[in-house]
Amino acid sequence: MLKRRITAHGFLISCLCFLLFFISLGCATQLSQKKEPAAVSSPEQISVVPGLSQKNSKEKIALFPFENFSDDKNALTVVMPVLKSRLEAKGAEILDENNLNRFLLKERIRSTGYVSREMAKKMRDELNVTSILLGSINSFLPGANPRVGFTARLINSSDNTILWANHAAATGDDFTTILGLGTVKSIDKLTFKVVNALLDSFDFNPHHKETESTYRIAVMPFQNKSKIRDAGMMATYMFLAELYKSRGFEPVEYGDVRRYTVNLRIRSKGELDLQNTDALSKDLGADGILVGTVESYSEGEGNSPPEAAISARLIDAHKNKILWYDGHQYNGDEGVFMFDWGRIRSPENVAYEVISRLVKEMGKTKWH
Repeated sequence: MLKRRITAHGFLISCLCFLLFFISLGCATQLSQKKEPAAVSSPEQISVVPGLSQKNSKEKIALFPFENFSDDKNALTVVMPVLKSRLEAKGAEILDENNLNRFLLKERIRSTGYVSREMAKKMRDELNVTSILLGSINSFLPGANPRVGFTARLINSSDNTILWANHAAATGDDFTTILGLGTVKSIDKLTFKVVNALLDSFDFNPHHKETESTYRIAVMPFQNKSKIRDAGMMATYMFLAELYKSRGFEPVEYGDVRRYTVNLRIRSKGELDLQNTDALSKDLGADGILVGTVESYSEGEGNSPPEAAISARLIDAHKNKILWYDGHQYNGDEGVFMFDWGRIRSPENVAYEVISRLVKEMGKTKWH
């Protein structure tokens, strides 16, 4: 009996020794892993900010003042510093603001929501910028339930192609949890959150698209029949962002479209004489031309949800015929499935939902 107890006791001691050995081995491994980075100084060990390669981190951006479609004249003074800070945090180099302002003044550039190919190349040559960030402040409304919304795109200064585009908007109540916590009441804090959402996908490298199955689309300025002053241009810029995200389309930078609408003396928004499609097709290399109308755009009041109705037509620029036509209406309460979940409180996000659905349907169009 005594011998068995001694044997069992020895077995337990052996197990304990093995356990201590493995623990000490694991600690030694962790220590070696912690010390290793300090001893390595090769370039390959340097961390890179997500979304930007080491090569891209050296590229210089001209950050244009966003077009301010909001009613707040001070919106730019709040928004632009946040945009600059977040871009720099992602590793981008921003062109000095004074140099940019001197260039804009010299070239008499009044609208900074778009840029032509010629002007982009001139900026590349004179200011040594590789890309230009353009955008619009669609809403900037302080208050108990603040509201902020942006649409933006990054333009290649060499050929004026769109490298990246996105839309983001939110209200303070969008962050309220089921217990009523988390509501954002500060316009500064909400601006920071929306800018982060806008730039979350920011990248210098455009999405890869199969050239053979991609159609180049020129978006004409949308007609505005709503009571919101700049709803037509907001929709135009949103369409550019959504077309960029679509695999089947490549949007033409609006600055080039704008230049040709002026040259061709096209004044009516939402309409296009078919005799102008050939000129647009040849000059812009466009396969299709998108025209449309913001039929209604409501920000919502009281218990009424925000609402938007938009119609659009796609014209084959080579054959001068309408390929597709559709219209869609949506309000912020249509997606509610439980309590407040699914509700869209921002009118810009309601409009963007309509545009996303229209682009999806447009993608089903048969060109031949």
